Amino acid sequence: MDASIIETALGLASTAVSVTGKAASTAEAIKKLFASDKAADAEEAIKLVNILAAELTAANLMKVNLSKALKDLSVELRIEDQFEKDKARYELFTTSQGDIVFKLRADAAGGQPEHFICPACLNKDRLIIFIQGTGDHKRCQVNQNHLYTFGNTPIRSSASENPYY
Repeated sequence: MDASIIETALGLASTAVSVTGKAASTAEAIKKLFASDKAADAEEAIKLVNILAAELTAANLMKVNLSKALKDLSVELRIEDQFEKDKARYELFTTSQGDIVFKLRADAAGGQPEHFICPACLNKDRLIIFIQGTGDHKRCQVNQNHLYTFGNTPIRSSASENPYY
């Protein structure tokens, strides 16, 4: 998960609290100005009302920005949760040649055929990418350098013999 989304939301929340506190203090100062027995200073009242308007505008902008940051965080958390659910459908599997891949768990297949996913893509890029190919040698669909050996048949050197090499 992108920690900057959380940091942004917390920063905005902190700033919003500060700005709201300032606005409340300014509103209290205006209230005191008009609550006193002596006549209110018009210049001071105008100055405080303008400050209050600026603080309330800033608080409103913070609210909008905070709302967007929280929405982004919510989306990020949903994506993370879905990824973890998808990842939980797989288990580590060691091929007969010692390569480690992820295999769809039989109890989580939900009608899907048995298949394998690339551990390099899963661990590095947090992507669930199928391993494809026929025979003993299979490759990641996204990164052709991710080659996995499932049997001991030698790799054919000619690309024309097998499109996966």
